[in-house]
Amino acid sequence: MSTDRAQVWTWIGLVVLGAGVAISAPVYGVFGEQGRIGPGFVPLAAGGVLALLSGVLLHRQLRDPAPDDGGESGTDDFGRTARQRSWILRRVFVLLPVTVLAVPLLGMVVAFGALVLVISTWLEGRRPLPSVGFAVSAAGGMWLIFAVVLSVPLPTGIFGF
Repeated sequence: MSTDRAQVWTWIGLVVLGAGVAISAPVYGVFGEQGRIGPGFVPLAAGGVLALLSGVLLHRQLRDPAPDDGGESGTDDFGRTARQRSWILRRVFVLLPVTVLAVPLLGMVVAFGALVLVISTWLEGRRPLPSVGFAVSAAGGMWLIFAVVLSVPLPTGIFGF
């Protein structure tokens, strides 16, 4: 049994990142007028959850290290090798800033839906029709939560939403 140093450092980094986001969130105001949720609420909650869950996984990694497989990384539940998973991760890190740059043109809802569609079809290899349904559902859910329930104005683009 050996502790995977890369995973340990990844979990440490995520704990620090999550804690940093949560600690800086009150600057934006966690609660607004009349007790409404402010712009700092989501970073506080997301950062706190990220720090907490990463801390749990760090603890688990240190307590029960994965068995040493001689440097060979097996496949995941979907049959992907470590190399394939790394390829997907690199593309997601490229797609995220592209999506952020597309928000002023397309709007937040459409850009987010397009990101979900591209990840689902191109990176995950899912069939197009179910992927479109999933992307539309994810974008609609995001719009419903933020624009309708939380009344957070989302950036609109050429489509008006």
